[in-house]
Amino acid sequence: MINTLLNDLFTVQLETIILFFLALVAIAHMLSSRKKPRSIIAWMLVIFVLPYIGIPLYIIFSGRKIEKFVLQKGMLSLKSHYTVPHFHSPIATFLESQAIPAVTGNNNVALCHDGIEAYRSLKLLLQNAQKSIYISTYIFGDDIVTQEIVTILVQKAREGVDVKLLIDALGSARLELFPSALKVLTNAGGEYHFFNSFMHRPMDFKINLRNHRKSIIIDCCKVMSGGMNIAQEYMSPTDHGNLWMDISFILEGEAVQYYLEIFSFDWHYTTQQTLDVKADISSDTVGKSLVQVIPSGPDVKSDALYESLLYALFLAQKRFWIVTPYFAPDQSMMDALIVAKHRGVDVRIIVPDMSDHLILDIARNGFLRQLQEEGIKIMFYKDRMLHAKVVVVDALFAVMGSSNFDERSFFYNYESVSYFYSKKDIQNVTVWIEKLFLDCFEGLHKSSKIRIVFENIFMMLSPAI
Repeated sequence: MINTLLNDLFTVQLETIILFFLALVAIAHMLSSRKKPRSIIAWMLVIFVLPYIGIPLYIIFSGRKIEKFVLQKGMLSLKSHYTVPHFHSPIATFLESQAIPAVTGNNNVALCHDGIEAYRSLKLLLQNAQKSIYISTYIFGDDIVTQEIVTILVQKAREGVDVKLLIDALGSARLELFPSALKVLTNAGGEYHFFNSFMHRPMDFKINLRNHRKSIIIDCCKVMSGGMNIAQEYMSPTDHGNLWMDISFILEGEAVQYYLEIFSFDWHYTTQQTLDVKADISSDTVGKSLVQVIPSGPDVKSDALYESLLYALFLAQKRFWIVTPYFAPDQSMMDALIVAKHRGVDVRIIVPDMSDHLILDIARNGFLRQLQEEGIKIMFYKDRMLHAKVVVVDALFAVMGSSNFDERSFFYNYESVSYFYSKKDIQNVTVWIEKLFLDCFEGLHKSSKIRIVFENIFMMLSPAI
């Protein structure tokens, strides 16, 4: 009996020593990787409160610009192919200093104002494809919408069109496990692959580094991009109860080249196939829209997207409007938002009343409550789930793309956005946001002290969620 107790005590002490040592190693790694203070605090709480869970979670989720993974994927480096004479913008210049390609000027931009318009535009683009269809998406659903899309892709592949479909393995985990709906595409001569697959590359699988980039490139001359995935929640032939509010854009012109290079880079990493493609730009002037394409993620050396938005908060004079489904910025961004408000800037944040992630909603309310106390307008879209990712800064520029306004999108996910500098494009996006205001209510509901405590806890833990 005594021997058993001693053995049990020794085992417990050994486990405690091992856990304590692993916790110290984890903390040392946090400090050496220069994580932000709130991120360090969040992970330390998780590790010390729930060591058996926290340490494995840190190992799985904490990595960002991991050297081994970066070496495997390589670094995405886009070179400027075009210039716009006599165009000057402090944001554009700043982005160029961060190795982002210069602004392109020979473009045409058309907005798809909701999921119905996006679905119809997508079908038309696919049906008119003559040479190639390159699709990158985080989620590819298994529903009536994707069945129709697959049918068109199969038909195009049979006609000899080069059809390539890149899907994130985590965003569409069920489809990777049960890909029978896509087999018909390979039988027709098309290709589909899962980015960072846990089925084919289990040793290299990084659950925390996901390809959130979204682009549909047709014949190397048109791009449909934005925040929409390909599933019936995002786009549909008709309205239905579960159709989310979202926005996307169709781009034609010089900026297409950079979307092609981003897709080619991700495709090569996933398949080891090299795509030697160039944008097919008409000899005639396509349009006058000024567009700058910004990729971000662990495969980009700088944090140009995040830093440019931070910089823009100090440049803004009249307005800084944010539309996002998930809101969890870091402390630097929070401080910049507050400073902008104190300078007299109209800072507004539009989020869904209820998103599809309850925990993220609880966490975001902690951030929003702090900003509301500083006089920043918090607006909740009440009609349906709001999934759009848009920023408008004065008449300087508008941003549309795949990035949410949170730390995950800014620092972990592979993202791509476009900055639009033309007055017409900025105005079109502004009008779209103003229509959202009509279906919003302002301000957070009064909450109990207990709920506020939970909001603050989840807000503090948000870097680890």
